[in-house]
Amino acid sequence: MEEAAPLPDGIELAKEVAQDPEAPDWPPTGPVRRRRFGSYEESDESVFLSTRQAAALNPAIVSTHPPLAGPITGIDMDTGQPVSTDPHELYDQRRITSPNVVVLGDISSGKSSLVKTQYCIRAVALGRQVAVFDRKDQQGRGEYVRAAEVCKAPVIRFARSGGTSINLLDPRISATSLDDTGDERVGQDRLLLMVAEHAHGRLSSTEFYALRVAHRAALERARQADRVATLHDVVDALYAPGPSAVPRAHLADRNIVTTDRVTEWGLELAMDLERFIDGDLSGLIDRETSADLDLEAPLLVFDTSALPEESPALALVMALVSSFLTAVWAHRPGRRIIILEEGYHTTRLQSPGTTSVATILRSLAKRGRGIGLSFVTVIHHISDVPPGSDAMSLVREADVIHIYQQSRADDAREAIEQFRLPSRLYDTLGSLAKGCHILRIGTEAPRRVRHIRTGLEVWMTDTDEAMTGRRVAGPEGMSA
Repeated sequence: MEEAAPLPDGIELAKEVAQDPEAPDWPPTGPVRRRRFGSYEESDESVFLSTRQAAALNPAIVSTHPPLAGPITGIDMDTGQPVSTDPHELYDQRRITSPNVVVLGDISSGKSSLVKTQYCIRAVALGRQVAVFDRKDQQGRGEYVRAAEVCKAPVIRFARSGGTSINLLDPRISATSLDDTGDERVGQDRLLLMVAEHAHGRLSSTEFYALRVAHRAALERARQADRVATLHDVVDALYAPGPSAVPRAHLADRNIVTTDRVTEWGLELAMDLERFIDGDLSGLIDRETSADLDLEAPLLVFDTSALPEESPALALVMALVSSFLTAVWAHRPGRRIIILEEGYHTTRLQSPGTTSVATILRSLAKRGRGIGLSFVTVIHHISDVPPGSDAMSLVREADVIHIYQQSRADDAREAIEQFRLPSRLYDTLGSLAKGCHILRIGTEAPRRVRHIRTGLEVWMTDTDEAMTGRRVAGPEGMSA
């Protein structure tokens, strides 16, 4: 077997090629430029690079890109880098101080698709427990039916008849709004006051006293009967207070305050409260909590689409369910998210001098970090929320902001001012394409982000079937 000839020396080979008359006529090399960081030769030819190689061409961008925080939300439209926005991870990275999120934008701008994916099914995949107030009616059912099917979770439907009920006096909700350390929380007494004020108006001192002793009597009578108290027990106690309802024994002895007098204090309140719970709130919060309510499910979809738009029941259910969940979660470790779709409903029942639903939710949000809770509030425009209200405080105190298209000039201007965005983004907010938004995380510079979805998520977030008549084909095994 012959040995292979040795390879020619590199220099000699170059000389041989240069002297070959059939060698190609190579173009002359470009001029050598000298710059601050060295010399380089210009080239007119395009060069194809892999993404790993190209990263070295943008050292400034690569080195300043923040770390990923959970699943990828989308792509930075200016750098091409992935962006992630999980509030718990961002808080753990100390990039935000509040775990709450606000998503706003015009109708059909893509904000609900972001929430259903990033803050719902992707959060569930991370091990979070998610609760959603599903407000939008989609051909007789809520918008999150497909998300519930993907997560194999039940849909909890609230309706005036045949729906789920959550008891305002459920023993899992603390009877009082002060815990053992004196810190304020949302207890039965505060929720009961909110319902009473919206049924009757602002309470006088004697009416407030009558309600407080009726609450206490209702709990005691139910305990003696070995059952759970309901709002009807409070109404009964207002109509027929016992001897213990008199503020002081010596007042009864001197016939200054009797049980008849206490009955007078609470009589009109009892009548208004009875009318309220037999009317707008019938079957929603006046019965024992439904036994089939699975609080261990990774996704809890509370379908409120059947409740009338202008009914106080909608906002009261949001406040009660949020309080109920946080009371239960306070005794269980974990990371949670509550999604308030159509969050402007929290501004309902904002009567002067009464406890608003937004006030209740803001109190829960303040205690959220202690139980691993993040609130995600979805609205259309800043103008949907009254300035100076507790609902506006919920928006203002959020540290993760997604702003989709704001086509009206006033809405874009308000968003710029409210979230302290650079004025150069004014025109951008008015022309954002569907699925694209401005993202602001904590004190970081705002970024233009394009939300990305998988094929499953495209099917899950499709809500145009009623308008287009076209149905997006779902994955095998999905029926919704």
